[in-house]
Amino acid sequence: MSLLETIVYIAVFAFVMLAITNAMINFYQANRYTLEQMSQLDSARKGVNSMIFSLREAAYSESGAYPLETVEGNSLTFYSDVDNDGTIERVRYFLTGNDFQRGVIKPVGIPALYNPGNETVTNVAKYVRNAEQGLNVFTYFDTAGSQMTAPFILINIRWIQIKLIVNVNPATMPNEFTLRSSATLRNLKSNL
Repeated sequence: MSLLETIVYIAVFAFVMLAITNAMINFYQANRYTLEQMSQLDSARKGVNSMIFSLREAAYSESGAYPLETVEGNSLTFYSDVDNDGTIERVRYFLTGNDFQRGVIKPVGIPALYNPGNETVTNVAKYVRNAEQGLNVFTYFDTAGSQMTAPFILINIRWIQIKLIVNVNPATMPNEFTLRSSATLRNLKSNL
């Protein structure tokens, strides 16, 4: 082999290796985005399922307060026994930035008091894009099944719909995923 043939061989080999390396990097990067998106979507799904279960079991608080405390488009506060210990906790789900969070307050004392300073806040879902798209997380419906608008009358709410839009990185694929679920407030049924 001459020197020229060797240089051409090395150049072709380097070009092929660069192309293969670039393809592998792109593959793993796309795969990483997909895995991260699926992980966040699974986390959000588990959080929404837990929320739906707690919301269906909403009950009067330990101090006798109505099961729903505050309702807004991106925030919902209610009372439910979320840890199955026989005590009704104050539960708050809310969107802050791109994080959908849950705050829980255990009652203390007799009569029972729910001290906001004792709230334990955890993330339910990250990368929630509802606010960026101008969409509310919560939609409220009355006994007739009609969608309600603010200001909400708490005693008329019977059904709550939840919609979370999850997207780890809007600039890359895969696209956003929308989680939808709903809960009927079982302890507030008026047709029994």
